[in-house]
Amino acid sequence: MQQVELGQGRFDIASKKKKKKVQEKERIMSIRIIGIDLGVSAKHKAMILDPASNEFIGKKVIFRARPGELERLLQRARAGAPEDVEVVAIMEATGMAWYPVGVYLHRQGVTVYRVNGQKTKDLRQVLWKHAGSDRIDSRVLAHLYQLAPDRLTAWWPVTGEQLALQRACRAYAYWREQDIALQNRLQAYDQWAWDGLGKVVPAVAQRWMRQHWYNPWQVQAAGAAHLVAAWQAASPQQPADTDWIARWLARAQEMTTLYGSEEMVGYEDLQAIMGHSLTLLDQYNQEQERLTQEKIEPLYRRLYPDCPLTTIYGIGLQSAAIYRAFIQHIDRFSMVEKFRLWCGIVPGSKQSGEAEAKGLHITQAGPNLVKATLYFNAEVARQWDVQLAAIYHKQMVNHGKHHIQAVCACASHLANRIYAVLKQNRPYQLRDLDGKPITIEQSRELCKQFRVPDEVRQRNNKRFRRARAEQKAEAQAQRQQRR
Repeated sequence: MQQVELGQGRFDIASKKKKKKVQEKERIMSIRIIGIDLGVSAKHKAMILDPASNEFIGKKVIFRARPGELERLLQRARAGAPEDVEVVAIMEATGMAWYPVGVYLHRQGVTVYRVNGQKTKDLRQVLWKHAGSDRIDSRVLAHLYQLAPDRLTAWWPVTGEQLALQRACRAYAYWREQDIALQNRLQAYDQWAWDGLGKVVPAVAQRWMRQHWYNPWQVQAAGAAHLVAAWQAASPQQPADTDWIARWLARAQEMTTLYGSEEMVGYEDLQAIMGHSLTLLDQYNQEQERLTQEKIEPLYRRLYPDCPLTTIYGIGLQSAAIYRAFIQHIDRFSMVEKFRLWCGIVPGSKQSGEAEAKGLHITQAGPNLVKATLYFNAEVARQWDVQLAAIYHKQMVNHGKHHIQAVCACASHLANRIYAVLKQNRPYQLRDLDGKPITIEQSRELCKQFRVPDEVRQRNNKRFRRARAEQKAEAQAQRQQRR
């Protein structure tokens, strides 16, 4: 009896899905679709599709983002249709040219969809593989809604303050990227000029060393006693341990012997570059701090005073502001699958018969800043949320994924948590693997049980996999030679 009821339930669900698809198809047949190919400085082009006849109405419409011309476009779309006809507009995210067009059309009751240019490109390869024009792109955009409406997410207008928050988050990300790029460049200089400093000079002394003692000839001439006194005078609050100075002097001896003359490297110029770079790093940090204090935090707290995103461990105020600035209205995502696809953190899949491809890239459909923030947050959250720690451990140990792949899997689940918290507007509650509520201390202790062994990390890392592939190729070449 229970199996019959279960089967009936499945039949009812399938019937509802089929009925919903039929209703959606009937709705699409009773609307008008405007495909708009935007121009940054040139005029916009549009084609109007009538799904009932599957024919385009009239010729290409050329217009600018002016009220009168947009109104004429709407009149052309509604011509010959019932008064209550629904109008849908599809456009690519071309610069900011889409914004004035989208705002006006939305104010006139038009449902606006902003799509990724990759979707248009893929469909154009199917419909018009060997041709391309503004008119064809407009047709492709109109057909895109007709063929895959469930893959599109409606755009909702936002306020000026929400746009200001998004701009501030982008500016913060820019200065952070500049900071990281400059630090990477300094490490490259260290590797070239000093054969690396990480294991010789402690992190607390590297700035002082780069600013004053980057020339190994000067380091040797100063001697150990002078260097110890100079370091203690420059940083009296640091520990008195100065054993690293002997290792530093030994490395300076090696570099002077290796290069023979300081002119072979130009250490004087490198010293000046180091001072300038350290000044730039300070400026980058000051810009990030200024944006946080003067723009991001005030706007975020004013726009979303009760936002529960920061209750998710791993998500701080900066990350929460980035999510809200780009997500804007969570209600525009009807289901969590659409939200995950928009985030772009979902791994690609390719299956045929009984075979399934592995190692595919993530879809990368959403804003780059959102994807990067999800990754950074997942890296922290997996160390505090036992459910994410279990996912990371399973990906690394059972599925043979390397660190980045495993963290991306955690980021995908973190996107689910973000969607649920915003949709339900309630704080996040940590739970164990059985779904029971736990404290942060309990969760942290459980996370320690999912530590990945070092041999597994070595087995999965990029260097080991490359070496394994080279060994296979070499063994295959040897077998062919023997044959």
